[in-house]
Amino acid sequence: MEPSVLLEQRGAVSIVTLHRPERRNGVTVQMCEELYEALSPVPASDARVVVLRGAGNDFSVGADLTSGHSSEPVTLERLGAVYHASTLLHTMPQLTIAAIDGGCAGAAMGWACACDFRFASERARFATGFLKVGVSGDMGLVWSLARLVGAARARELLFFPEKVTAQDALAFGLVTRLFPADTLHDEVLALADELAGHHPFPLRMMKANVLSAERMDMAEYIEVESARHLHVTASPSLLPARSSQSGTGTRRTPTQATADGPRRDS
Repeated sequence: MEPSVLLEQRGAVSIVTLHRPERRNGVTVQMCEELYEALSPVPASDARVVVLRGAGNDFSVGADLTSGHSSEPVTLERLGAVYHASTLLHTMPQLTIAAIDGGCAGAAMGWACACDFRFASERARFATGFLKVGVSGDMGLVWSLARLVGAARARELLFFPEKVTAQDALAFGLVTRLFPADTLHDEVLALADELAGHHPFPLRMMKANVLSAERMDMAEYIEVESARHLHVTASPSLLPARSSQSGTGTRRTPTQATADGPRRDS
């Protein structure tokens, strides 16, 4: 049986590909299990960024209802862990990017919404889809949607599960960047490389800050944020990089744009 999820390491970027292009990357139990298995070791790895994408012309159109039934019963005891692929995508210390082309629906939309970023092609289409097949939803999509687009918009998308265009998804914040379909994956990898070019310690601490801010009140959060900030500031490994930074704290590169135009370091 061919794998339905592929994992490729490209420097500090891990690329996870949903790989059933002949079925538009339709989700099966096998895919859920393999995605969880592929993601599980990533948090402890040296990767700085994870890109989740689909093979072919679609991210994933959701559950493959023609894939047949497993001989084993589908129970929480058997499959409970695999639903936490979304937890891994959301909480791992690496930054996670969903590169969305074509269809993105159902469980796969849950995976995409669990990521830190969603970048899509101009032809992408989104649909929660659960009610149309008589289920209530999985992969944390309700939790993610309410935080990404607000409770009212989330209810609209969940209870009236019509297709949403990429342009509409951009307008209400479900995705944050659109690219032509033929350049989507190259553009996303370029952005992933840009993120991976940062020192891993402050990158991970900023991700930790984002996660802390989701569950703490402001006073609690500032205590945690301040401790991390001072810890990062005192890190000896960052002193060489910090010595070449500008006053804004932005790491300088050989060519860096300024208000007066490009500046080249000597």
